[in-house]
Amino acid sequence: MKIIHRILKFIQNESITSDQLNNSIGLGKDSLQMVESEDGSVSTDVLEEICKQYPQLNPIWLVTGKGEMLIQDYHEIGKAIENVESQDGIYNVIAGKDIEIQLLKEHIEGLNELIKVKNQLIDEYKNA
Repeated sequence: MKIIHRILKFIQNESITSDQLNNSIGLGKDSLQMVESEDGSVSTDVLEEICKQYPQLNPIWLVTGKGEMLIQDYHEIGKAIENVESQDGIYNVIAGKDIEIQLLKEHIEGLNELIKVKNQLIDEYKNA
């Protein structure tokens, strides 16, 4: 199940509309429906706002599908909010990993180019 589907499941569970959720987190009308219809991803900014506006929602469940949808213990709600707001929160970690992945892809591309050049040099030495 994708994150957008978990968001829609949460909306249904809370008996609110998509428009109410969109308004509460500062999105335009039908924003979530557009994401769902395009089978797209949800930005980390949107996830963070949802977790801030709905502290009873378990951010781990929202992102991974693991655990319970709702946090029952108010102590756990406080920990979840701290996690969202902290510099090392799950969303910042995910964003950091996205950057790291992009840098690694670029590094791999550079290494592949280096391998091509070295293979060309080997072929030139073989033919010389």
